[in-house]
Amino acid sequence: MLLHALPQPPVVTVTVTVTVTVHGHGPRSRSTEDRPVSRTRRIAAFLAAMFPPWLMVPFALANFLALHFALQAMADIAPLAITWRSGLAAASFVLFPLLLRVYDEEKDVSTDLALARAGDPRYANRPIATGKVTTGDLKVLRLATIVLLFAANLPLGFPLPFAAFAAAFALAWLSSKWFFYPSMSENLLLAFATHNPLSLVFGGYVVAVFAAEFDPSGLSGWTALLLVGLWMPVAAWETSRKVRLPQDETDYRTYSKVLGWKTATVLPALFVTASAASLAGIARRIGLGWPFLAALGAAAAFPVGASLLLRFAPTRARANLRPWAEVYAVAANAGLAIALGVSRGVALR
Repeated sequence: MLLHALPQPPVVTVTVTVTVTVHGHGPRSRSTEDRPVSRTRRIAAFLAAMFPPWLMVPFALANFLALHFALQAMADIAPLAITWRSGLAAASFVLFPLLLRVYDEEKDVSTDLALARAGDPRYANRPIATGKVTTGDLKVLRLATIVLLFAANLPLGFPLPFAAFAAAFALAWLSSKWFFYPSMSENLLLAFATHNPLSLVFGGYVVAVFAAEFDPSGLSGWTALLLVGLWMPVAAWETSRKVRLPQDETDYRTYSKVLGWKTATVLPALFVTASAASLAGIARRIGLGWPFLAALGAAAAFPVGASLLLRFAPTRARANLRPWAEVYAVAANAGLAIALGVSRGVALR
């Protein structure tokens, strides 16, 4: 589950002056800026800035299909099946990262506002800092997302996969409370160790959905390797977005401040390499040929090369490793789903 924090679009204010005649008072001017913005529009603005559906929905679906298709392929199922259960689970794979995004926004309100006041460029234009969204709006969005998650998962059946959903939801909720250890918010490495593996838990939820529909005897150590291979891009993304050169550091907690920029620089490359090696093993196991392996290797070369370039020839521009991690994450997930769909076929049932 990726892309919780996204670049902010430039803020453009358009003022339209309207002349209104009020009985007994003559004409007066009123700006459209004075008109209250509805909660729906505020939430829409928040989603556009922090969870753009045109990016997040396709990626979440690709992530789900990569997992579900690979599990079917390892069980020698052909053509690959898309069922009503997998449809509901795919919807949950969109809603889970949205819930985490809202949880993060709510629990970091005071920190984000402080960083915005300090002039941190990554926070100055965030919706919560500019007033485009309120804490009340976030609460409404959170509750709506939770209702939709339960509505999608109640029909899936007991004990699996609903039990897996309940476990994933409980851990997500605990993350919103810093696992009842508020000091974790000040310890970047501890926060990474407790929060980042949630993506692995969500992968386990997909395994439970698969097991409820198909023969679970096909699950093995290869399943664990698949989960790790599709989790590592999330770790790469998380570390890639918190690397800065010493002169660009602010009060924002980064891995480069904690570990030193030289060490932090190579973390995304290590995670991408681990992912590519795992998925290459999976590809050989399920019979994907050299085109997928070549595409996977080429996609991995971008973040690895960018990390090495920053390490040995550092510049401010090169410290932005996140886009390269995102390129790999999209290529790995979408590439695996597409390659499996093409090689084995897909059927609705």
